[in-house]
Amino acid sequence: MTSTSQIQSAPSQLPMTLLDDGTTLITLEHPDQPLVILDQQLLGRLDVTLDAIADDCPAVLLASGDQKVFVAGADLKEIDGLDDEELLEYLAKGVRVFGRLAELPCPTVALINGAALGGGLELALHCTAIIASRTNAKGRSYPIGLPEAGLGLCPGWGGTQLLPGRVDPRSGIEATAEGRPFKIEDSPNGLVDRFAETPDELVVTAIEWIKENPKPSVLRSIQNTDRDAVQTALADVQSGTGHAAAHLAVCDAIQTGLERGLESGLEAERRLLVALRKTEETRNKLNAFFEGAR
Repeated sequence: MTSTSQIQSAPSQLPMTLLDDGTTLITLEHPDQPLVILDQQLLGRLDVTLDAIADDCPAVLLASGDQKVFVAGADLKEIDGLDDEELLEYLAKGVRVFGRLAELPCPTVALINGAALGGGLELALHCTAIIASRTNAKGRSYPIGLPEAGLGLCPGWGGTQLLPGRVDPRSGIEATAEGRPFKIEDSPNGLVDRFAETPDELVVTAIEWIKENPKPSVLRSIQNTDRDAVQTALADVQSGTGHAAAHLAVCDAIQTGLERGLESGLEAERRLLVALRKTEETRNKLNAFFEGAR
């Protein structure tokens, strides 16, 4: 990494490093644990950090302070402790903060060094580009995707609207409806904009990509791609996903986004996620997950 100075950060901000060309590198971290999980504290710190980005910043890089993962997803324990209104507010805050990345007047690049799951991938999907290493720091493969449906939930921060807009729609919709992450080496075309051989090469690879793509792009979503292809893929997936509530919710959110636009699709995600967590099927899956995590 070719950094020349460390920006003095207020305690509530995430670490910010200024690179030689003025690019700002933001490091996602959790002060109380090595694993980076998207909780309310991290969302708040990212929000404040985005306030500190200079108006003339040529690009923003988003990296992880965790050597094992980019972001391991949302804090399900925290989410489970919120009542419905609190959860809706929390999900809306995540959409707003992530949306700020997409609205910056410069390219934003997520540097994926390891597992990027659930909210972690949704965060990256809001960036102009995703640069990923072929292996993690230990030279191993890692997962990238949206596993929520496997726990009886659906994505809540834009995954249903964004993933099928970056990759082959059928592949993106199927994986989301099944809650099946990809292995990084098997990730569909379009998900990763460029690969670095190792995590140590992520910043250099990102800078090279930015030189070739110096302007931000429109958020890649199902609203900004071949909508007919998405509709056809959705119909195919709907006919083969069965009747699991989470599968149906993913398809419902995608259909809503196609018919009524991105904001409506995002609202549908939030509404459906809140409703799903009350079902017996989802409660059983979440309880088993929490028990296995002890």
